[in-house]
Amino acid sequence: MQITVQSAKQNLGIEAAPHLHAPMTTQKIMLYVLIALIPAYGTVIYFFGFALIWQFLLCALTAYILELICAALRSKNLKLAAKDLSGIVTAAILALTIPPLLPWHLSIAATFFAIVIVKQVFGGLGMNIFNPAMAGFIFLVISAPGVFYSTWLTPAPAALKVATIDKTAGVIFMGDNPKVIYDEIVSLKENPDVLTGATFLESIKTARKAGTVNEIKTTNFTSDDYFAYLCLAIAITVGGLFLIIFKIILFQMPLAFLLTVGSLGGLWHFLDPTASISALEHLLFGGTMLGAFFIITDPVTNCGTSKGRILFAILSGCLLILIRINGSYSDSVAFAVMLSNAAAPLIDVLTRRRPFGIGYRKGGLD
Repeated sequence: MQITVQSAKQNLGIEAAPHLHAPMTTQKIMLYVLIALIPAYGTVIYFFGFALIWQFLLCALTAYILELICAALRSKNLKLAAKDLSGIVTAAILALTIPPLLPWHLSIAATFFAIVIVKQVFGGLGMNIFNPAMAGFIFLVISAPGVFYSTWLTPAPAALKVATIDKTAGVIFMGDNPKVIYDEIVSLKENPDVLTGATFLESIKTARKAGTVNEIKTTNFTSDDYFAYLCLAIAITVGGLFLIIFKIILFQMPLAFLLTVGSLGGLWHFLDPTASISALEHLLFGGTMLGAFFIITDPVTNCGTSKGRILFAILSGCLLILIRINGSYSDSVAFAVMLSNAAAPLIDVLTRRRPFGIGYRKGGLD
């Protein structure tokens, strides 16, 4: 009796390797990642307002619908696709990295690029070469830099009181002028000295290119302007430790990445303070902490060997500093990660395990 290809797929469950069963399923791993992001989300909402909620809902709903559509087009099990949380994780990380007041259509476009072009075109979960969230971020940076760099919010204590659900929805969905939110957030500070609409790294780009970084006022992370970045770094670290405790990620990768960024950034600042900010600023500004615990640790797009993962983390840290100091893009985490993603297969080859019985001395065990 002939068995069609479709029925064979249904009966045999043909999927990409590995086929081993384990208590820690992909769905549980994704759920733990979402739980680990809760402290970061709470911190951003407190210091930047409720715009993050809208961005997450936009990205998550778009990702969920696209995952189902792609599953149907590829004749996959829709029930499994509906339970798969990987698209929601991508949306959660993407929403956390894009500007809070980004117009709704650009958030949807970035999610489409991340899910369809970067993930599903390559075969879906486990097959993509590049990190989808970082690809969506870069898509926005390259395609809409004007809007991208003008829709950030400067943080302030209890900013959620002025950047409310209604006001942020008006800016994101109706195109209202964000200046009202900017002004109200600034009014919450005692001595505001940060421009709204751009990140700190973007605001010092001119000084970086002119070689006058050393003339910028030293960052005080206990002030109203910068305390949010310290709290956010702590919140992300708490989430990262949660993942380490439950063995979702290995501590070696974040440790190697942060040591690389801190030491290289600090050395560069010591040798040439006119070009580089301090080591602490490199660690706390931009997406460095998020990259350490939630982005470079993506098991699909980093390396498959233990040594390879360490080299991957070190390479990502070096590229981050090089691009951030010498490149045209201020927050270079996404570019550093995607370049490292491209190098991951080569790193795997260079760090592959020695086959048993090959390369051993005759008459010895070592």
